[in-house]
Amino acid sequence: MPNPPDKTTRPLGRVLLTGATGMVGSSVLRVLLNEKTVREVVSLGRRLSGIDHPKLTDVRFEAFGETQSIEPYLNGINTVFHCLATYSARVSRAEYEEITVDWMCALLAACERSAPGVTFCLFSAQGARSDGGGMSFALKIKGEAESKLFASDLERKFAFRPGYIAPSGPRSTWKMADHLFKPLQRLMPSIGVTSDELAHAMLYTAIHDRRCTAVLENGEMRTLFA
Repeated sequence: MPNPPDKTTRPLGRVLLTGATGMVGSSVLRVLLNEKTVREVVSLGRRLSGIDHPKLTDVRFEAFGETQSIEPYLNGINTVFHCLATYSARVSRAEYEEITVDWMCALLAACERSAPGVTFCLFSAQGARSDGGGMSFALKIKGEAESKLFASDLERKFAFRPGYIAPSGPRSTWKMADHLFKPLQRLMPSIGVTSDELAHAMLYTAIHDRRCTAVLENGEMRTLFA
């Protein structure tokens, strides 16, 4: 966990979180609920998180591609953590692009209209490129999402590109890569981060990073824990 400086640069305030039931989103939610600068977390998800906490407003939400449906939840929001994602192997390319790009663009448009001063934190992936390049269609689409974020009118925006993400807690279904990379990540931590480390890096950046726009690669995130 990073060691923050004595003075907070920017309190997180009222937070909108998407994807709280995913591996990364659930770690982000846990960290947010323990963060003293968070007043409230509004969690929009296709499933409820199942967590009962005085700071949490848990909303089951299906209309991720509809800007006008998202806007009411942005009232008074200071920070957005967009962790909604899916595995490219589980859906078609068209579905992957819809979830990764189209849904995020609807959220960006809602933020531009209702909360243009938010800090927006995007969960991306190592190998994504904001110029649209990438070694796979999934990384090209992740890169497209990043380019849409950085082209937006939001004041402050960050993309996070972790390497392998080792689940910090129990996982209902393991990917084949987990059986190889999770033991390897213990021996060679530099190949990735745990989901809790990624969550802490995202929060630390949103609070303390003085930049308005940045892409954080896996190595830069790891320096926060050095």
